[in-house]
Amino acid sequence: MTKSIGVASMSKSDPDISAGRHPFLDKEGQKIQRLFDEIAPRYDRLNRLFSFSIDLWWRRRAVRSLRATAGDRILDACCGTGDLAMALIEQVAGVEVIGSDFSLPMLQAGNRKFHRADRPTLVRADTMHLPFEDCTFDGAMVAFGMRNVVDLDAGLRELRRVLKPGGRLMILEFTEMQNRWIRPFSNFYQSQLLPRLGNRLSGSRVKAYSYLDESVRDWPDAERLADKIRSAPLHAVRHRTLFPGNVAVHEAVRG
Repeated sequence: MTKSIGVASMSKSDPDISAGRHPFLDKEGQKIQRLFDEIAPRYDRLNRLFSFSIDLWWRRRAVRSLRATAGDRILDACCGTGDLAMALIEQVAGVEVIGSDFSLPMLQAGNRKFHRADRPTLVRADTMHLPFEDCTFDGAMVAFGMRNVVDLDAGLRELRRVLKPGGRLMILEFTEMQNRWIRPFSNFYQSQLLPRLGNRLSGSRVKAYSYLDESVRDWPDAERLADKIRSAPLHAVRHRTLFPGNVAVHEAVRG
């Protein structure tokens, strides 16, 4: 079920991140893994702080797109500490959720916070090379993780591969703020306040929260992402935004 991925350590040879585009935007796997390894101890607390806890509501709304029922097996790819997995388990009794992520510290942080019998199973795995047979899952979901995958198109094809025919995919991600009145404040918060506070409070030596801001701005808008999902190929693709207008839920079905 698991695939071992080496944990790289911080070194003096890390690229300069003091100016210009963040060097981790090339999405090279070991860099991104190292980034999330580093911020794992404070990741949940900072998510709650910077989103004013609305991220929990986003997840609860998003998992409804899977239309999961008791007995379904669902993959939570790029699961981090498992918040999305738990959002689904809390809504659907009897669902089986397997969370995968390539950051061991993130998975360890998730395991430490789950104390219920129907907790998700967390395994270490790269979304580009999932250690599951074809047509394994009734549904697959990703929250705020696909934009960190080195090759989005290949990642979508891999998620499609592990879905059963008729299986549903849900992707929850940031998008351009849709509310034009809020947009100037949202852009200032995301590009100026959040990176500075996040880098300081997380203690990140690689300026992880600067990368997270820039990766959002590099991410396709909702329509372009929908086109990429269709090219996977997946069908019945649609999307909607959630309050306050800066996140989108995409859903699709494997034919």
